[in-house]
Amino acid sequence: MNITEMLGLQDERMASVVKEHWAEWVAIEPRLEVVEDPARLDDWRRAAEPALANGVLLGLARLAAFDGADDRDAALVLAWLLLPTALRVRRRLGLADDRVDEVLAAQLWVEVRGLPWRRPHWVAAKVAGQLREGVLLDCGAPTHHMPHRLSMVSLGPVDPADDRLLEDDDAAAELAELLAWACAEDVITDEDRELLVSLIEAAKTLQADGHAREGGVAGLSSRQLSAVVAQEWGVCARTVRRRTARCVAALSGAAGEYLNALSDCPPMRGAGR
Repeated sequence: MNITEMLGLQDERMASVVKEHWAEWVAIEPRLEVVEDPARLDDWRRAAEPALANGVLLGLARLAAFDGADDRDAALVLAWLLLPTALRVRRRLGLADDRVDEVLAAQLWVEVRGLPWRRPHWVAAKVAGQLREGVLLDCGAPTHHMPHRLSMVSLGPVDPADDRLLEDDDAAAELAELLAWACAEDVITDEDRELLVSLIEAAKTLQADGHAREGGVAGLSSRQLSAVVAQEWGVCARTVRRRTARCVAALSGAAGEYLNALSDCPPMRGAGR
């Protein structure tokens, strides 16, 4: 089966979904109003001015997201519109692994259901980068995506309601503060934070035992590490790797906002600043 078949993105089916739901979606998300003829949505997207087309993709991302309208049909339409992006990623990767289509389809679905929609960004470009990273990680290929190494620091308290003084170094305090801020601003969820904490603690244990870590997303997506945390959480390792990549990408994308917030706030108690 190819990606279209795996996700059910056949043109005829998508045309039917758009016809059935477009009016109600426009009522929720006004950015969709610019499409004069929803029956020719894909043709319109290809011909439209890029910023205008991107606005429609962002509107669909809001409808599709778990933390938005949580509309699976909107997610299908968004995945359909982004299918050319996914196919370009597949072609450029040139991987021989026979699981590439399966992994790419799963990763595309993860992305359309979890795209950030509160901040403007170029949807297709963001999805292309995330798909490439996710497929490379799942197929065990080298990746060049190396964000800040959160895993290199130890953790103090991460609960924003915990008023105990932080006794670790500044890096630990800053990480705790970053994660607390990210949860408060809906950059990541509380569950995402707990997953990152579990990964970092597991990484510290593996390093203490003399095990080296490989993998993208600051080393937090290595197969060995994700397997350890997956067993702890009762999920599959692939789910851990995908969610980790999404969390770290969200944190990286919000770095500017976080630094601006820091400049407006007093330092945390006990953080040594």
